[in-house]
Amino acid sequence: METSRDILRVFLCGAHSTGKTTLLNDLSQAVRIHGEPEVARKVIQDMGLTREDLDYRKNPRAFEDLQLKILDAQCATERRNAEAGRDYIADRGIDPVVYAAVCLGNDAKQRLMGTNQAKECIERYRKSLVFVLTPHQECIQDDGFRMMGTLEDLQCYTVAMTTILHENDIPFTHIRDLDRQKRVQIVREKILEIRPDLGAEDKDNK
Repeated sequence: METSRDILRVFLCGAHSTGKTTLLNDLSQAVRIHGEPEVARKVIQDMGLTREDLDYRKNPRAFEDLQLKILDAQCATERRNAEAGRDYIADRGIDPVVYAAVCLGNDAKQRLMGTNQAKECIERYRKSLVFVLTPHQECIQDDGFRMMGTLEDLQCYTVAMTTILHENDIPFTHIRDLDRQKRVQIVREKILEIRPDLGAEDKDNK
Protein backbone atom coordinates (compact mmCIF):
# COMPACT_ATOMS: atom_id res chain seq x y z
CA MET A 1 0.00 0.00 0.00
CA GLU A 2 1.45 3.34 -1.05
CA THR A 3 2.06 6.18 1.37
CA SER A 4 0.30 9.53 1.11
CA ARG A 5 3.59 11.29 0.48
CA ASP A 6 4.41 12.06 -3.14
CA ILE A 7 7.27 9.79 -4.16
CA LEU A 8 9.70 10.85 -6.85
CA ARG A 9 10.28 7.97 -9.24
CA VAL A 10 12.84 8.19 -12.01
CA PHE A 11 13.24 5.52 -14.70
CA LEU A 12 16.23 5.23 -17.04
CA CYS A 13 14.99 3.25 -20.03
CA GLY A 14 16.50 2.07 -23.29
CA ALA A 15 18.14 -0.86 -25.00
CA HIS A 16 21.15 -2.64 -23.53
CA SER A 17 24.47 -0.92 -24.20
CA THR A 18 23.04 2.58 -24.03
CA GLY A 19 24.77 3.58 -20.79
CA LYS A 20 21.88 3.36 -18.33
CA THR A 21 23.91 1.76 -15.55
CA THR A 22 26.75 4.23 -16.06
CA LEU A 23 24.27 7.10 -15.86
CA LEU A 24 22.72 5.66 -12.70
CA ASN A 25 26.17 5.48 -11.10
CA ASP A 26 27.06 9.00 -12.23
CA LEU A 27 23.81 10.35 -10.78
CA SER A 28 24.70 9.00 -7.34
CA GLN A 29 27.21 11.87 -7.11
CA ALA A 30 24.79 14.49 -8.44
CA VAL A 31 21.54 13.88 -6.56
CA ARG A 32 20.71 12.48 -3.14
CA ILE A 33 18.31 9.75 -4.12
CA HIS A 34 18.23 5.96 -3.82
CA GLY A 35 19.42 4.05 -6.89
CA GLU A 36 17.78 0.76 -7.93
CA PRO A 37 20.00 -1.52 -10.04
CA GLU A 38 18.64 -3.40 -13.03
CA VAL A 39 16.31 -6.18 -11.87
CA ALA A 40 16.59 -8.14 -15.14
CA ARG A 41 20.19 -9.09 -14.51
CA LYS A 42 19.37 -10.41 -11.04
CA VAL A 43 16.41 -12.44 -12.34
CA ILE A 44 18.55 -13.98 -15.08
CA GLN A 45 21.37 -14.76 -12.68
CA ASP A 46 19.01 -16.24 -10.08
CA MET A 47 17.57 -18.51 -12.76
CA GLY A 48 21.06 -19.58 -13.81
CA LEU A 49 20.47 -18.66 -17.44
CA THR A 50 23.24 -18.36 -20.01
CA ARG A 51 23.46 -16.30 -23.17
CA GLU A 52 22.24 -19.32 -25.13
CA ASP A 53 19.16 -19.51 -22.93
CA LEU A 54 18.38 -15.88 -23.77
CA ASP A 55 18.19 -16.53 -27.52
CA TYR A 56 14.54 -15.73 -28.29
CA ARG A 57 14.84 -17.30 -31.76
CA LYS A 58 15.49 -20.74 -30.29
CA ASN A 59 12.84 -20.69 -27.57
CA PRO A 60 10.41 -17.79 -27.95
CA ARG A 61 8.03 -19.10 -25.26
CA ALA A 62 10.79 -19.25 -22.65
CA PHE A 63 11.89 -15.74 -23.64
CA GLU A 64 8.37 -14.40 -23.16
CA ASP A 65 8.09 -16.15 -19.79
CA LEU A 66 11.40 -14.55 -18.79
CA GLN A 67 10.13 -11.07 -19.68
CA LEU A 68 7.07 -11.70 -17.52
CA LYS A 69 9.29 -12.72 -14.59
CA ILE A 70 11.39 -9.58 -15.06
CA LEU A 71 8.26 -7.43 -15.22
CA ASP A 72 7.00 -9.06 -12.02
CA ALA A 73 10.33 -8.37 -10.27
CA GLN A 74 10.31 -4.77 -11.52
CA CYS A 75 6.79 -4.29 -10.21
CA ALA A 76 7.71 -5.80 -6.83
CA THR A 77 10.71 -3.46 -6.53
CA GLU A 78 8.53 -0.45 -7.27
CA ARG A 79 6.01 -1.57 -4.65
CA ARG A 80 8.71 -1.90 -2.00
CA ASN A 81 9.91 1.62 -2.63
CA ALA A 82 6.33 2.92 -2.56
CA GLU A 83 5.60 1.19 0.73
CA ALA A 84 8.80 2.65 2.19
CA GLY A 85 7.92 6.13 0.91
CA ARG A 86 11.32 6.21 -0.79
CA ASP A 87 12.34 8.35 -3.77
CA TYR A 88 14.41 6.37 -6.26
CA ILE A 89 16.04 6.13 -9.67
CA ALA A 90 15.63 2.78 -11.42
CA ASP A 91 17.77 1.21 -14.12
CA ARG A 92 14.98 0.24 -16.56
CA GLY A 93 11.21 0.36 -16.30
CA ILE A 94 8.76 -0.82 -18.94
CA ASP A 95 11.61 -2.49 -20.83
CA PRO A 96 10.39 -6.14 -20.54
CA VAL A 97 7.31 -5.24 -22.61
CA VAL A 98 9.55 -3.57 -25.20
CA TYR A 99 11.82 -6.60 -25.44
CA ALA A 100 8.77 -8.81 -25.98
CA ALA A 101 7.50 -6.48 -28.70
CA VAL A 102 10.83 -6.20 -30.52
CA CYS A 103 11.89 -9.85 -30.28
CA LEU A 104 8.57 -11.69 -30.40
CA GLY A 105 6.07 -9.37 -32.02
CA ASN A 106 2.77 -7.69 -31.23
CA ASP A 107 0.97 -10.73 -29.78
CA ALA A 108 3.61 -11.17 -27.07
CA LYS A 109 3.57 -7.44 -26.42
CA GLN A 110 -0.20 -7.47 -25.92
CA ARG A 111 -0.05 -10.46 -23.59
CA LEU A 112 2.41 -8.67 -21.33
CA MET A 113 0.47 -5.41 -21.58
CA GLY A 114 -2.62 -7.26 -20.41
CA THR A 115 -1.03 -8.38 -17.13
CA ASN A 116 -1.88 -6.73 -13.84
CA GLN A 117 1.83 -6.03 -13.34
CA ALA A 118 2.07 -4.00 -16.54
CA LYS A 119 -1.11 -2.08 -15.77
CA GLU A 120 0.12 -1.26 -12.27
CA CYS A 121 3.54 -0.14 -13.48
CA ILE A 122 2.10 2.00 -16.27
CA GLU A 123 -0.01 3.92 -13.77
CA ARG A 124 3.18 4.72 -11.85
CA TYR A 125 5.15 5.65 -14.97
CA ARG A 126 2.53 8.22 -15.92
CA LYS A 127 3.38 10.07 -12.70
CA SER A 128 7.15 9.57 -12.93
CA LEU A 129 10.20 11.02 -14.65
CA VAL A 130 11.01 8.68 -17.53
CA PHE A 131 14.15 9.03 -19.65
CA VAL A 132 14.92 7.13 -22.85
CA LEU A 133 18.60 6.84 -23.77
CA THR A 134 19.55 6.83 -27.44
CA PRO A 135 22.03 4.12 -28.51
CA HIS A 136 25.48 5.11 -29.77
CA GLN A 137 28.05 2.91 -31.46
CA GLU A 138 30.64 3.97 -28.87
CA CYS A 139 28.57 2.40 -26.08
CA ILE A 140 28.07 -1.02 -27.65
CA GLN A 141 30.07 -3.59 -25.73
CA ASP A 142 29.91 -7.33 -25.24
CA ASP A 143 29.15 -7.84 -21.56
CA GLY A 144 29.40 -11.61 -21.92
CA PHE A 145 25.83 -11.78 -20.72
CA ARG A 146 23.26 -10.67 -23.25
CA MET A 147 23.08 -11.31 -26.97
CA MET A 148 24.91 -8.65 -28.91
CA GLY A 149 23.05 -6.31 -31.24
CA THR A 150 23.98 -3.90 -34.00
CA LEU A 151 23.39 -0.18 -33.71
CA GLU A 152 20.41 -0.64 -36.03
CA ASP A 153 18.97 -3.30 -33.69
CA LEU A 154 19.27 -0.95 -30.73
CA GLN A 155 17.70 1.89 -32.69
CA CYS A 156 14.71 -0.35 -33.48
CA TYR A 157 14.38 -0.97 -29.75
CA THR A 158 14.37 2.78 -29.11
CA VAL A 159 11.57 3.29 -31.63
CA ALA A 160 9.54 0.51 -30.01
CA MET A 161 10.14 1.99 -26.57
CA THR A 162 9.00 5.49 -27.50
CA THR A 163 5.99 4.05 -29.35
CA ILE A 164 4.84 2.12 -26.27
CA LEU A 165 5.34 5.16 -24.05
CA HIS A 166 3.27 7.31 -26.43
CA GLU A 167 0.56 4.65 -26.67
CA ASN A 168 0.19 4.61 -22.90
CA ASP A 169 0.35 8.38 -22.36
CA ILE A 170 3.61 8.16 -20.45
CA PRO A 171 5.59 11.41 -20.73
CA PHE A 172 9.32 11.01 -21.22
CA THR A 173 12.52 12.87 -22.00
CA HIS A 174 14.72 11.60 -24.82
CA ILE A 175 18.45 11.75 -24.00
CA ARG A 176 20.36 11.90 -27.26
CA ASP A 177 23.67 13.20 -25.89
CA LEU A 178 26.59 10.79 -25.60
CA ASP A 179 28.56 12.98 -23.19
CA ARG A 180 28.21 11.63 -19.66
CA GLN A 181 28.18 15.03 -17.97
CA LYS A 182 25.42 16.29 -20.26
CA ARG A 183 23.37 13.18 -19.54
CA VAL A 184 23.70 13.75 -15.81
CA GLN A 185 22.82 17.41 -16.21
CA ILE A 186 19.61 16.60 -18.15
CA VAL A 187 18.35 14.17 -15.52
CA ARG A 188 19.50 16.26 -12.55
CA GLU A 189 17.75 19.39 -13.80
CA LYS A 190 14.47 17.52 -14.25
CA ILE A 191 14.73 16.06 -10.77
CA LEU A 192 15.53 19.40 -9.14
CA GLU A 193 12.59 21.07 -10.89
CA ILE A 194 10.36 18.81 -8.79
CA ARG A 195 12.52 18.24 -5.72
CA PRO A 196 15.20 20.92 -5.27
CA ASP A 197 16.01 19.42 -1.87
CA LEU A 198 17.58 16.37 -3.56
CA GLY A 199 20.52 18.23 -5.10
CA ALA A 200 23.91 16.99 -3.95
CA GLU A 201 26.07 19.81 -2.67
CA ASP A 202 29.06 20.81 -4.73
CA LYS A 203 32.05 19.38 -2.83
CA ASP A 204 34.15 22.42 -3.71
CA ASN A 205 31.60 24.71 -2.06
CA LYS A 206 31.31 22.87 1.25
